[in-house]
Amino acid sequence: MATAPVVESLSPELEAIVTAAAQRLRAQVDANEPQAAEAQQAVIAAASGAITAGVSLGEIAAAEQAGQARAREELGTDLLRTVERAARRRREIEHEYEQAVQRAARLGLAHSDIATAAQTARGTIRTIVSRTNGATHTPEFAPADGQDDGAEREQP
Repeated sequence: MATAPVVESLSPELEAIVTAAAQRLRAQVDANEPQAAEAQQAVIAAASGAITAGVSLGEIAAAEQAGQARAREELGTDLLRTVERAARRRREIEHEYEQAVQRAARLGLAHSDIATAAQTARGTIRTIVSRTNGATHTPEFAPADGQDDGAEREQP
């Protein structure tokens, strides 16, 4: 990740850009479009004021990057923790889901019924079930063309 330029002792015009840019990024992260649009207008107004005060475009761009870096620093750690917690919950839920599918299959319910209940494809159910059968699972081969082995294709 690129580091933001170091901006020391900012003029009030540049500080206004930093603040507005940070607010805009926070609003964008929260998917708050009205607030992001309002913050964008604040960035534009602050940049116009800075240009009027004779601040260079490079300093204005650096101030905007500094504002974005400020928001990332403030929000980043908490958001990464949120991602970690959500990933952990997702793994737990997926494990619970797979256990339920496996229990239903061990009970002898048809894969198509399990798939309907899970709102997924039968192949997904077969994959989940075969993961637990691992070494003991023997693959089923389709009969040669035109031959019918008389057995139902769907494994309970």
